[in-house]
Amino acid sequence: MLSVSDFESLLGRSESAILDFKESFYDFDNDSDKSVTSKFVKDIISFSNTIRKENAYIIFGIKELEDGKLELVGIDNRYDDAILQDKIKDKVISRPIFSYYTINYSNNLFGIIELPIWKYEMPIMPSINTLKGLTQGKVYYRNGSSNTEANAIDIIRINDWLRSLESTNNVCSKHDHISKFLIDLTKAEEKLSVVVSQMLAFAKQYDLKELTEFCEVEISGIKSNTPEKFQYRSQIVHISYNKIEINPYSIINVTAQTLKNEFEKNDEFFDFKIIIHHSLINIENFLEKFSGQTDTSFATMKTDSKTVLDMEKNYDLYVYFFYDNFINLYKNIRQKAIDLLMKI
Repeated sequence: MLSVSDFESLLGRSESAILDFKESFYDFDNDSDKSVTSKFVKDIISFSNTIRKENAYIIFGIKELEDGKLELVGIDNRYDDAILQDKIKDKVISRPIFSYYTINYSNNLFGIIELPIWKYEMPIMPSINTLKGLTQGKVYYRNGSSNTEANAIDIIRINDWLRSLESTNNVCSKHDHISKFLIDLTKAEEKLSVVVSQMLAFAKQYDLKELTEFCEVEISGIKSNTPEKFQYRSQIVHISYNKIEINPYSIINVTAQTLKNEFEKNDEFFDFKIIIHHSLINIENFLEKFSGQTDTSFATMKTDSKTVLDMEKNYDLYVYFFYDNFINLYKNIRQKAIDLLMKI
């Protein structure tokens, strides 16, 4: 947070890649087309990605006159840091580190967004395509006193700069943890069960109840009978009272698509939407078993008509899963984890 003397020092400097003066605050009250939100998000992204040796600042309540002098007009403060954090949290990846506060100076109130130098894993980018002037996956930075879209060489230089930074954040903030998890989830280089286990420790540390429940369910599997809570785990499968056996010595090459075609033609097999209760580790084990045999393998689960169809009489029932059921389920769980993190 700036001291009064530091604030005075900034007033003696010109606008640059790390300093911006604005006469008024972002007018979020008149933002029906989200153009104000877009400008705010672009400012935060651009300053965060700018190669620099010191913190960057956006100062509100200062009018720059034609002769270059500054007029201290001040602002009416109606926003706080939490509101700004909420406005950006689901629109970018990684989560940028910044703070908003106010300072009283010369009988006026001024707003300050302060952006520290932070060692992000990659440049910050928009994660959505619904804000005018921002494109999902593009990198923006400050070129002089304006926000600029980075070209390939710019991106390489920004990445090199980020990698060169010392690991200044020994004690990770909540936002830093979230950014790391989002990167891990989107890169998909580590098993989902490992990332979710780490997320569980994080969720308990910050008493994030919804995230804690999600992680515990994914680690242990679904134990309760509340399917409406687990629609992200639903898959269309094939069920039947008949159990099929594949002759391993058959000269006919039985593929997954062959079986699906037979199921569709046979009235004793029918499609059914089911919530899959297996734990993440079990799902990963299924995927490993399918590895290299994605078009020739299927899994069978024995259950009963009372459990699945809520029938009074109980008959053996067989559920047939294919590779795409498990891979789609795995993707859905990953996306659900991302969605929950973005809500924090």
